[in-house]
Amino acid sequence: MRATCLAKRSITLLLFSILLTGCVQLAPGYDKELYSDLTEVNASLLGFFSSVSMGTTKQSFPEREDTYHNLIGRVEALAMQSETRPIPDAEILEKINDYLIASDREILFEDSPPSVASLEQISGTLQKMRETDEDRGLTPGAVKIFKNGVVISMDQALTYEAFLNR
Repeated sequence: MRATCLAKRSITLLLFSILLTGCVQLAPGYDKELYSDLTEVNASLLGFFSSVSMGTTKQSFPEREDTYHNLIGRVEALAMQSETRPIPDAEILEKINDYLIASDREILFEDSPPSVASLEQISGTLQKMRETDEDRGLTPGAVKIFKNGVVISMDQALTYEAFLNR
């Protein structure tokens, strides 16, 4: 029992030493250009949602098709850009997660920045919206539902990326 307690203390001390000395980067670095691009895409997305807020018809879908492709492509490019930034190596992440599990913490470090998952969610939502729009058009209620999902995910991505600017 005493050995287990000493081992936990040793791991804790090691982790805090690493954190304090700054030897290991626990999150990707702030990318000013990525954050700027995110805010630009966010404005484009909200402008697009505004343009379809009264609903759409299947017949008018060709007028919006290029906008969907452009927005989805830009969001996916940002997800790729976000994912290419360095993160701590797997061994360090595993040690941190082991410590968090031993401390009964539910938050674990993943192998990619949280903004990647948020941007992938936005892309998926836009793809579903595009399919619905093409198949039958969009009601104002459907637009609100799609917009809500995108706004929540974009807020998560922007919040995380802004947090990195510390």
